[in-house]
Amino acid sequence: MSEQKEKGLFLQKARLAQLSDSLYGSPSELVAREARELLRRAGIDPEDVKARLYRKFDALAKQYAAGGRPVPALLKQALSDLRPGAPGSPKERALVREARAAIRSVIDHAQRMQERLARLPRVTLATAYRNKKELSERDKKLLDDLAEDLLKHNNRNRPKDGR
Repeated sequence: MSEQKEKGLFLQKARLAQLSDSLYGSPSELVAREARELLRRAGIDPEDVKARLYRKFDALAKQYAAGGRPVPALLKQALSDLRPGAPGSPKERALVREARAAIRSVIDHAQRMQERLARLPRVTLATAYRNKKELSERDKKLLDDLAEDLLKHNNRNRPKDGR
């Protein structure tokens, strides 16, 4: 290709890039969600692109290792970000870890609650007592004592953080 044609092609590409930036914004302004959406609109599966890039970068990293050279930090980072089965960014992985820990904590708390409730004695009242219209003084005292015992029991078993 002649130097004149090459220069003309370069100018055309630069003009196209400028028009693209003015329409869509510069690549640095593109958010991951937008990029995935644009790829889908163009009929390209983002996960397929991610998998292909990972395979290429992995092969390149193996070439470095086979040659006895250290794998560049940016290549390691790209492999980490593109690794299949893992959330995209380190920030996402941290959020997933936090969410799993929170869910695990809630499940553990619910199981401990269930175990505590299972240990409580079952209170059953006789039919004659349930059908009674007025309570005697003795019955009122027994109910007050029972309510007081339950409050003490609940306050003792309440977590220290006030929940």
